Amino acid sequence: MNFPPQLQQKIEKWASSQGISTEQFILQAIAEKIDALTQQTAEATNLLSSNQPKVYRKEGILVVDAQLPENFDLNTFIDELREERIQDQMAL
Repeated sequence: MNFPPQLQQKIEKWASSQGISTEQFILQAIAEKIDALTQQTAEATNLLSSNQPKVYRKEGILVVDAQLPENFDLNTFIDELREERIQDQMAL
């Protein structure tokens, strides 16, 4: 490969300090970069998929398996649903 002279010197310096050829150094550097990119992609994929709610049916009930928002109070939520239901029944 044709590298700029400064980069070629750095490659030769680092390869020599590690006791390997410049070709081995370049191959290791490329392999390390590919591994890092592969890991980043896998982590990003896992992060995206872990944030996605899982929707399925269990015993005829639709289940959405997702994280609750911060400061979510289940008792307050249930109270609000009850109040809405009472209001709906009173409107009938």
